[in-house]
Amino acid sequence: MDLMEVRKILNQISDAVPSQQWSQELTTAIQRALAELYLLNPYDDVDGLLGSRTREAWKFFKDATNQAGPDMIEGESAGQLMQAVDNPFAFIGKVTVTLQSDFAFQRRQRQTNRENSAEAIIKAAKAQQLTKAQIAYILASAEHESDSFNTLEEYSAGDQYEGRNDLGNTQSGDGRRFKGRGYVQLTGRRNYTKYTEITGIALANLPIILMNWPALSVFVIVDGMTRGIYTGRRLEEFVNSSKEDFYNARQVVNGHDRAEKIADQAKDWLTELD
Repeated sequence: MDLMEVRKILNQISDAVPSQQWSQELTTAIQRALAELYLLNPYDDVDGLLGSRTREAWKFFKDATNQAGPDMIEGESAGQLMQAVDNPFAFIGKVTVTLQSDFAFQRRQRQTNRENSAEAIIKAAKAQQLTKAQIAYILASAEHESDSFNTLEEYSAGDQYEGRNDLGNTQSGDGRRFKGRGYVQLTGRRNYTKYTEITGIALANLPIILMNWPALSVFVIVDGMTRGIYTGRRLEEFVNSSKEDFYNARQVVNGHDRAEKIADQAKDWLTELD
């Protein structure tokens, strides 16, 4: 469905239409528009089926535009959706960093995702003049955190992060709202806020953008591991010209969680990069 057809369908909305009454055509139009804003994945989620991801994306949109009624669309919300599509920078922010060209990442398309992701991560890392060993460790981290390139969204609901002050989760619902997303599974209000400031994209208000915009997620993992954004530890402390401490490099992201497994994966990637 092209945007001209989306506009035609949404312009027909006047009265409130509860989500349970959305036709397949209307659902597809809403999904297509939300995907333009990276609130849905254009390769996976524009299917005319009203599932949990579409409901979540629509709720984020209505919250961000200060509208009530997350389970319905009205003339006003349809109009605001098209306004956002027409001027996405006003809604999601304007990128202030250099991103790789965007590419498809489809859930459970492991091999294709691996190829596309590795190419983009390697290119971004080389642009930062990282060493081969450093690139290998970033790739291993991405592989682990994304369940071998099957997903850019944490499988759990995120309730385990509720009330975690160390993550900046100080408001009710922050656990689910700021659960892990992207190649590094960025977690917590504090980290999403940091990357709002760094990238110019409104991740603190619209955190689901990160799992639907692979090129942005590539930037976040390379930048965060290089500069020590997540834990205060930088990759260069452990992997540099004089050492390759892949085991302790896990502290850059998450203590020593699965450190040995990821170290082994980094060694495999290093061989592959040779």
